[in-house]
Amino acid sequence: MQQKALPKKKKRPQTSTKSINNYLNWTSINYQLLATVVLLSVFGIIMIYSASYYTCATSAAYNYDPMNLLKNQSTFVVLGLIVMILLSFINYKVWEKFWIVAGIGAIVVIVLLKVPGLGVTVKGATRWIKIGAIQFQAAEPAKLALIIFLSAFMWKYPINLSQNFWIALFYVLGLSGLVLLLSENMSTAMIMGGMGVGMIFIAHKDIKVFSRIALGVIIIAIVFVLLFYIQGPDLDSTSGGFRGSRIKAWLFPEEYAANQGMQALQSLYAISLGGFFGKGLGNSLQKFRLPEAHNDFILSIIAEELGIFGVILLLLLFAYLLYLIATIALEATDLFGKLIASGVFLQIGIQVILNVAVVSNAMPTTGVTLPFISSGGASVVFLMAELGVVFSIDKVTKEYHIRQKVIRDMRMKENYERNHNETT
Repeated sequence: MQQKALPKKKKRPQTSTKSINNYLNWTSINYQLLATVVLLSVFGIIMIYSASYYTCATSAAYNYDPMNLLKNQSTFVVLGLIVMILLSFINYKVWEKFWIVAGIGAIVVIVLLKVPGLGVTVKGATRWIKIGAIQFQAAEPAKLALIIFLSAFMWKYPINLSQNFWIALFYVLGLSGLVLLLSENMSTAMIMGGMGVGMIFIAHKDIKVFSRIALGVIIIAIVFVLLFYIQGPDLDSTSGGFRGSRIKAWLFPEEYAANQGMQALQSLYAISLGGFFGKGLGNSLQKFRLPEAHNDFILSIIAEELGIFGVILLLLLFAYLLYLIATIALEATDLFGKLIASGVFLQIGIQVILNVAVVSNAMPTTGVTLPFISSGGASVVFLMAELGVVFSIDKVTKEYHIRQKVIRDMRMKENYERNHNETT
């Protein structure tokens, strides 16, 4: 009697598990990078409190609470760390699927500044978007979107081809120009332009093109500054517009000490008062005279309280952070990962350089915050989101090398067993 075949066991569907494994990576996080980010953020919270407690205690805008900005920054730092760690578990290659959305989204979020009810004007500048209780600078998500779009575009389309090069360059300059036109934020336009051009430079092989562009920009800048210098400080401060007056105040700060040159002079006084080792944490006097001491000019308060020694240590910490990000970029397994990490590297590096230049009056005063240190909730959250993607790149790279090592070990074992069997 023929036995009936036993019914085959149904195989469990592997799609869900496979899908999860494709998107998530469980390799250990880069603890050196994590510790550096946490250290910078904690130091920023301490300095924000030191620079702002008097202003908060005497202002109705801060509910007369000396710890208002301390609590606000601490909340956003914790939120940013959570976002960063969560994004570190998501395979960064997922974001390549949203590159077109990111490219369009960067433009849309800047245009939203001109939509009534969304764009918020603070001190004469419309740079913020408010949706319900959430308010943030439009440029912050635009920076992240720019990095994702440009990285994916240059990964998919060889940037060495002339047409692709000009498309990428046109997008970067167009987005930077849109930021300048709609938000009148030259510093952010410079940062985004520098990020974009820097990423194109990294992906492109021909240095001659960038040498010509750099030479042209330098010549235009020198001629532009010389024209203002030749005119002298007696020119009406309204001539040349708002930015013209900023440049005049930079060239002749003493002549404009009562208005546009006041911040630069007070910043230089703070640096000189601090000396090499500073006056001690919380003992700054210039924070009572320097507007936005907890924001764009927080480095001058650090210089006064902790001295040049403290500033050097802070800059060394930033240098170490950039070194870790650069290492991740160099070791990434594909161009997409390399360019994302490079974009984050460029953003942080450019912001630090510009902030130091403004605080030391090496360039005209403009609204450039010091990453992780200056007050600003949304900016630290978006910056940590970018670093979350960098963490993911590092983890995927580690997984790749682990996988390759396992494959090599298995092949060596197979070869050894084969040779052993042949000899016996």
